[in-house]
Amino acid sequence: MRPKRFVGIFCILLSSLVTAAQSSGDRAQALFEKAKGEDNDRPKQVQDYCSASQLEPKNKKYADTCVSYKAGLNQDDTSSLAIAIAAYKSHDLDRAESMARQVSSYDPKLSGDAKFLLDRIRNEKLLNQVKAAWAAGDFKSVASLSQALTNPDFKAAANAYVDNVNLYNGYIQQAQNRQKDNPEEAIRQLALAKALNPNGPDDPAGKISEIQKAMQAKSAPAPKPPADSGAETAKKVSKLLGDAQSAEQQGNLQDALIYYAKVLKLQPGNQDAQSNTERIEQEIRNDPAAARNELIAAIRYFYNSQFDDARRALMSYLESPKNARDPGAADFYLGAALLEQSILNTPRAQWHGPSADALSAFKEARKANYHPAREYVSPALLKVWDSTAP
Repeated sequence: MRPKRFVGIFCILLSSLVTAAQSSGDRAQALFEKAKGEDNDRPKQVQDYCSASQLEPKNKKYADTCVSYKAGLNQDDTSSLAIAIAAYKSHDLDRAESMARQVSSYDPKLSGDAKFLLDRIRNEKLLNQVKAAWAAGDFKSVASLSQALTNPDFKAAANAYVDNVNLYNGYIQQAQNRQKDNPEEAIRQLALAKALNPNGPDDPAGKISEIQKAMQAKSAPAPKPPADSGAETAKKVSKLLGDAQSAEQQGNLQDALIYYAKVLKLQPGNQDAQSNTERIEQEIRNDPAAARNELIAAIRYFYNSQFDDARRALMSYLESPKNARDPGAADFYLGAALLEQSILNTPRAQWHGPSADALSAFKEARKANYHPAREYVSPALLKVWDSTAP
């Protein structure tokens, strides 16, 4: 190769290298200057600073700026996430959500934790809306909001309110079905609906009043039937025991308890009814789903004036705090049963006021923030209830 030609090629290569170096330096400088104005997009700002450093690895200013801004962003994200978690634990959901949204997407772990927290916040807010809709009697919103939940824990909690909606609607439907052939039962079903949710739809209070007026207008009070003979009582007891056994075989434990309670009302010392009642109540205490039915049965006993049965069932329900999801209602009806029983069993001149147990039960109901349906409570009972207000 001729010397002149070799020198020419070398100069061309050198010129290319210089041009490439200048181009790399220019791009790095441009990225660095661009990053200075990206304060509103900090992940992008860090990316551009660090890209400039990669283009010019020997430039200490670029490298130091990249390290500093990465550390600052990471520190701010860590701090924002910590504040969000603390706010969430303190039930300040709005602040928790605001701080979690400030965590950038730069660090995958921090941004992943923030997204997880935001999902829990969204679900908890939805659950709070479900609770508010239930309290307001807005059953349609209870159903629609529950469907929007995605977290399994919060969804399970919301489903309890959906179950209550179904239970309430079941009471209303039963009342409609029994209104003609058994108005007393219709009234009891409506009273259960009102006790479950005082603000529920279909106006159970108004319907109770309508049924009672229709019953009064239909006929005068029937004469009290004569007391059953011993043989008639034994016949009734035998039939009730058979009905109780059939109900239990079909899995209707609450119906079985009602039949056994009727047996004990006719024959307080009946050993079969007593032992089977205790056995079934123990099964119910070990079953969360059955515990709710036990509370319903206890309230039915109360409205049937079966105060001994109501007291026993309510105390059994409260003895299982793991499964007792509505202790406020249970304590209220326990106090009411104790009070009504003492009023009925004590001559008026000798009655000196509610027992300590009844007052204690009312106070426990207030602690649980329970509010009875006042239109279904006797004035005497309400007077005692109001006296326990703080």
